[in-house]
Amino acid sequence: MSILTVNLKHLYQRRGLWLVYVFLGFIIFLCIAAALDHAVPKGQFMGFVLLSFMIGLLAGVLPLEVVTKPFSYCLPGHRKTVRQFIFLVGTAVNFLGSLLFLMYPGLRFWQLALVPCSALFAGLIFYWLGIGYAFAIRTSGAFVGFLPLVIVAGGFFDFHVIMERAIVENPAGVILAGVLASAVAWFLLGAEGLARRYCAVPWIGFFDVWNRDKMQKYHQAKAAIKWEKLKKHTSPSVERFFLGHMERCHHNSQGRYIWGGLYTAFGLAIPQWKQNLSNVFWALIAACLLVCFLSYMGPAGSPILFIMPGFMVAQMRLPVHASMLISGGRRERFITTITLVATTAVLATILVTILAAFSLPLAAIVPEFTLRGATFTFYAMNTRLFFIPLFMIPIVSAFQLLFFKRPSLIVLSIMPLFVLLYLAGILWRRALGWPISPVHIASVLVLSWLFFTAVLHYTCMRRCLV
Repeated sequence: MSILTVNLKHLYQRRGLWLVYVFLGFIIFLCIAAALDHAVPKGQFMGFVLLSFMIGLLAGVLPLEVVTKPFSYCLPGHRKTVRQFIFLVGTAVNFLGSLLFLMYPGLRFWQLALVPCSALFAGLIFYWLGIGYAFAIRTSGAFVGFLPLVIVAGGFFDFHVIMERAIVENPAGVILAGVLASAVAWFLLGAEGLARRYCAVPWIGFFDVWNRDKMQKYHQAKAAIKWEKLKKHTSPSVERFFLGHMERCHHNSQGRYIWGGLYTAFGLAIPQWKQNLSNVFWALIAACLLVCFLSYMGPAGSPILFIMPGFMVAQMRLPVHASMLISGGRRERFITTITLVATTAVLATILVTILAAFSLPLAAIVPEFTLRGATFTFYAMNTRLFFIPLFMIPIVSAFQLLFFKRPSLIVLSIMPLFVLLYLAGILWRRALGWPISPVHIASVLVLSWLFFTAVLHYTCMRRCLV
């Protein structure tokens, strides 16, 4: 059995991929139905071509999960197998997808061979984009949050229609571009230093985000890298601030443990931001663009801005569970976790409120514009929604503790809960006609923090923390 055959067995031996195949099969069915349902196609035949990006991401992540293991160096000829695996999957998938263009209406006899060939190389171009994205990122699921935005933007500007016309009307140019992209990919994937670049590098593959053991190893490896950077780029002022407060506390007091937990959570990031001013600049630019984008979405943009910190906190590691024997007891972990979550909630609320307030003066000077017949008006953010992070962060943190051993249930539980709460708010305000007063908001905040405190107390005092 060849090494290539062993790598191809990952495609059907890995059970988690069967869920991906069901999802892709449903999309393929929609692509075929949309293409055959229109007598005059306007981008409907591009479904298979655009789907090649997702397949390329999948095909790129699978061999990388093997290359990142140091044992792969002991496998003879395995470095060349990565390129063979990727090219074999890409050629087979895009060849099958290009056959749909045989049904393209109005093709002449000589176009029956040229247009499917053009679609094949157009699909390969998107396939190589997915491969490049897979090799450039550390987590294979990082594209999920941006993919809907890219699809909506592409559909709004009719990119799929333009590409479909290029495939049919200019097949020679598309074929040439596909050949050049494939040649570049062939040489880059055959580089001698490719395996060395990714060997022993922390990596998260498909469905690994739901694997608690792999995520724990990934976070430990990232923390080790951050500690190494911190040793080289230590900020004396930050170190004096946290260590000074720790030294003022008694050796057996809880305050010493609390300041140590805050130093572990925030002390790593502050020196990097202070020394990398370019990162601060680009982060501010990204925040301004985000505010402008959400403001042009209309009134629905404000809740999205204030909801974002709640989902970002879901990746925060709470100082409750530990794989090593540490100095803090159950009570110290309880107090430290409350302090850390409360500090994070306050800082996140201040940050998003400042971003929302930034849109208020812009609403008076930023004009509305018309694009492709649609008028976009800049709406100022509703700063009265500042309480949403204060409510979401303790709820998300509580679900982290409840489903610590099954992270997949966190998202499956949080999403329906907030949808129900959103619908309940609409029913309260519109159907029943009852206004939402500050007393109601304060009651909801108190209940959310009481729920988090009860879950945290039970976890710290009753459950296993190893």
